[in-house]
Amino acid sequence: MNVGHQRAMDLSVFVPDGELGPIATHETWALAYEDIVAQIKRHRATLVFVSTRRQVERIAFQLGERLGHDRVATHHGSLSRDRRLQAERQLKAGELPVVVATASLELGIDIGHIDLVCHIGPPRSIATMLQRIGRSGHWLGAIPKGILYPLTRDEVIQTAAAIRALRAGELDELAVFKKPMDIMAQQIVAMAASEDLPEDELFDLVRRAYPFQDLERSDFDEVIEMLSEGIATGRGRRSAYLHHDWVYHVLRGRRGARLAAITSGGAIPDVADYDVIQDPEGIRVGSVHEDFAVESMAGDVFLLGNNSWRIRRVGSGQVRVEDAHGAPPTIPFWIGEAPARTR
Repeated sequence: MNVGHQRAMDLSVFVPDGELGPIATHETWALAYEDIVAQIKRHRATLVFVSTRRQVERIAFQLGERLGHDRVATHHGSLSRDRRLQAERQLKAGELPVVVATASLELGIDIGHIDLVCHIGPPRSIATMLQRIGRSGHWLGAIPKGILYPLTRDEVIQTAAAIRALRAGELDELAVFKKPMDIMAQQIVAMAASEDLPEDELFDLVRRAYPFQDLERSDFDEVIEMLSEGIATGRGRRSAYLHHDWVYHVLRGRRGARLAAITSGGAIPDVADYDVIQDPEGIRVGSVHEDFAVESMAGDVFLLGNNSWRIRRVGSGQVRVEDAHGAPPTIPFWIGEAPARTR
């Protein structure tokens, strides 16, 4: 039996008094905040993990109301690098008792002595729970300690399933996508931009990759045809990145192939975010989603990095702001960020 990933953990679940419903009520949230604050006061340094950036801002604000806003920091991908580094340094130095974070604090960052992890809601994957709870207890002989806070009936079931799987030594099933044609097309364009590619040799090379071991030649040829002939639009054919030499069966990159490979590689879609710039210093605070920026107007106050900002103006790709000095804020939103459950 492979027990390489198993490790002793001190896990517990906080279930608020009273009957839980399909959504978390204000009373349920209040009870959860009270318990989290009590846990923070009992420990030296606490990480609070959540699923979305909007939750980070909301929960950090509520904890700041109870502990003092200078004692709570946030950490997520829409904050500027300087602000994230500042939160990491303060946490490591023992200057902050708590940081509220998303997956941005899961991996690869030395954040020092963490003795408790609070997780709001279900982790949605076994690997995520192992990684997040494992951020605590990073010293010899220590046991990672975590408290999970399910706030609805569904979340209780998901949390129980995750803990049961962890104790049984199970891991998430790894799903390998079979024949992702979009990835193959990107790789072919990138390769052809650098050198000439004999067609048959390229087909053999692609089939050596595990996801494409069963690739049919007809499917391969259709992708090559699309990349060389382009796509029909109302303004003619576009996106032809390859020159297909039908005589010698060689593929070459057309003009624009190299730029397309450099700027458009990967399967993660572009996110339309607006930079948040603090005036008059011109310091980048972070970013908000395009829809939130467009729906905002001068004078609105919103929360970012557990700090209230008043909008001065919304321009092309930028939201210019000034410190609102603690004025009551709204919470910004980012679209399509919540992680899904694994199989």
